[in-house]
Amino acid sequence: MTPKSTSAQTKNQVLNSESEQTFRSQPQEELSFQQLVSNLIAGLVVGIIGVTMCVSYAALIFSEQLANFLTRGIGITFFSAALLCSIVAILSSSSAGMIAIPLPAAVPILALMVADIEKNIPEEASLNVLLSTALCTIALTSLLTGISLLILGRLKAGQLIRYIPYPVVGGFLAGVGWLLFKGGIEVTTGIEISFSKLPILFHSNLLLRWLPGLIFAIVLLLISRRYKHFLILPLSLIFAVTLFYLVLAITHTSLAEATAQGWLLGPFPEGNSWQLLGLREIKTANWSLIFDQVGSMGAIIVITTLELLLTASSMELITNREIDLNRELQAAGIANLASSLGGGLVGCHLTSLGRLASKMGATRRLVGLTAAGVFGIMLVSGTSLLPFFPKVVLGGFLLLLGLNFLVEWLYDSWIELPRSDYFLVVLILLVISTFEILEGVLVGLVVAVILFAIKYSQIEVTKHTFSGVNRKSYVQRSPNQEHLLQKQGKQIYILELQGFIFFGTSNKLLNQVRTLLSQNQDPPLQFVVLDFRFVNGLDSSAVLSFTKLKQLSRKEQFNLVLTNLNSQAEKLLQQGGVLEAENSLLTVFPDLDRGLEWCEDQILEIYHLNKLNFQPLSEQLQSFFPDSQQVIMLMKYLKLLQISPDEFIFRTGDLADGLYFVETGQVSVIFELPTGQMKRVQTYYSGTILGEIGHYMNVPRTASIIADQPSRLYYLSTQAFEQMEAEQSQLASEFHKFIVKLLAERLKQRSQELQNLLQ
Repeated sequence: MTPKSTSAQTKNQVLNSESEQTFRSQPQEELSFQQLVSNLIAGLVVGIIGVTMCVSYAALIFSEQLANFLTRGIGITFFSAALLCSIVAILSSSSAGMIAIPLPAAVPILALMVADIEKNIPEEASLNVLLSTALCTIALTSLLTGISLLILGRLKAGQLIRYIPYPVVGGFLAGVGWLLFKGGIEVTTGIEISFSKLPILFHSNLLLRWLPGLIFAIVLLLISRRYKHFLILPLSLIFAVTLFYLVLAITHTSLAEATAQGWLLGPFPEGNSWQLLGLREIKTANWSLIFDQVGSMGAIIVITTLELLLTASSMELITNREIDLNRELQAAGIANLASSLGGGLVGCHLTSLGRLASKMGATRRLVGLTAAGVFGIMLVSGTSLLPFFPKVVLGGFLLLLGLNFLVEWLYDSWIELPRSDYFLVVLILLVISTFEILEGVLVGLVVAVILFAIKYSQIEVTKHTFSGVNRKSYVQRSPNQEHLLQKQGKQIYILELQGFIFFGTSNKLLNQVRTLLSQNQDPPLQFVVLDFRFVNGLDSSAVLSFTKLKQLSRKEQFNLVLTNLNSQAEKLLQQGGVLEAENSLLTVFPDLDRGLEWCEDQILEIYHLNKLNFQPLSEQLQSFFPDSQQVIMLMKYLKLLQISPDEFIFRTGDLADGLYFVETGQVSVIFELPTGQMKRVQTYYSGTILGEIGHYMNVPRTASIIADQPSRLYYLSTQAFEQMEAEQSQLASEFHKFIVKLLAERLKQRSQELQNLLQ
């Protein structure tokens, strides 16, 4: 959207690392005992932290009416984590530990989806119907996400993330942070939070439930921002749980009393913590309510793709190993498909856990498989220990996750982002906190488009502006013609356009021309030349402004000249009726040089100088040599050449063996491209001289010269020139002065053009 700080740009630019190939591939080494131990320990630590995250996710989703099914919810998160982590570890393009578990950013959206289903399900529906609907919603979300990721990977669309406005991503993640923060309060207090219920949270009985968790989250956040050691998080969790039970011991509160008062996660219903999603649940689910959540499912698909690509690209920097983004998309897609078949949650790679494993020295797929083993053990062993997990610690962990997002996007981005982008982040956060995720993202995208239009319209649509005085065609004309074009040059107004032209910038261009016309300059404006060479796109909305510009040319009777139109722009202008065949005031040329040549020819035609009467070269030279006898003597050293159309006078690389005077006709300097095409760079008419650079510097010809029409040239060979210097030294001296003056005039003209370009 707009320029960002170095930090913000880095987050976005690392996505291009796949194509740039900036990381060297490292050969797989034999796994040593030390590496084995490091990977196993890292996998255990990651697994333990992941278990805490899974439990907190389940507590957030399976609440309110589904609280009795929390056991099954925890089992689903363990099942999802085990599958995601193991499949990604095996299929990842990197041998360095890639960790995938249920996605934190998707959990609050799933919780909102389930809460919406609870609110809209018919009152007569049983809890089993509600559970089946919730489980099928979770499974369908994972299924659609898996299919989407797999297709994106197959289509090699790993770079699509670059087209999503960065502030919209930031606002979305800030909104996710608020939902996680809100979920942490709800887990600890057991009540649904809304703005109307905020005063209730400060009642003493509820304050004691959420405030310790918030303090724990804030302290841990500050410590983790100051110190980056990998043991901070697991040791903090152990410390918090130990402190909780120490407080119970000091206050002589039994486990039964703590459970009855709602301080502990349990009790859970008896039975297996996880069951495979069966046909019974699929049949009894309320599918109309499930399909109502399609918008939220789409949001989860987008954020999962974003998180995956950001994580994979970041891990390239962390591990200094090349990662195939498209393969990671496919690996995550297969993992989500497998998870959906068992009713599991959507998930993908996580930067935080991947970075943690890397810091602990994990460099193999074993770390992911070990973490998956931890989740599998928890799934098989049931929930015998989980009922004794303190809610205040679990809620504090959710608060920590939420604060991490909020601090990053409300505090850190204040320094990193331009104010307009920061405003957009805050706006999306407010909309999400007031309404829902989907509304926040839609508002963000709309505002982002508006801000883009406003900011882009402030960019100058014209790269350079010239008049015919300081920007001429590459046609070398006679002195009389040059003098006239210099005097009447203000009749031509040249605008070199740039960038992407849409309604904002095209309207600015229209106003620029109107302002120029209102100045009533002398001589009056007759030609407006629009050069599209630096234009990389044209929006259909801009056609209206060009239509108004065409109407303005008819009203004010000036010629509109378009040059360097690409096929897309020409098609749009044609469809919009701008390029009408019968419009004599609008002309199109393939390049600026030919457009300027046409404008100059029209001016010369008005003053009857376009087609000069034949004038012998001897008469043309009279204005340059004070003594007519010198002209007569010079003509004796010249050789007349009759050149046919398309005949080369000399070609690139030929030996420079003289120079040429054009008496009549037209010749052009061209570059012969490797493709076989020829590009014109200069045109010479009667009364001009060519080939003098090679002649004086004695270097091979740097371009080719070809006749455009039957032409008469006089050739002064190097041998004849040397003879003239030996026999007529005064004539040779005057000839040198003539050439110096000629080159000085050309240099002056080029210097003026360069100066105008630099202004």
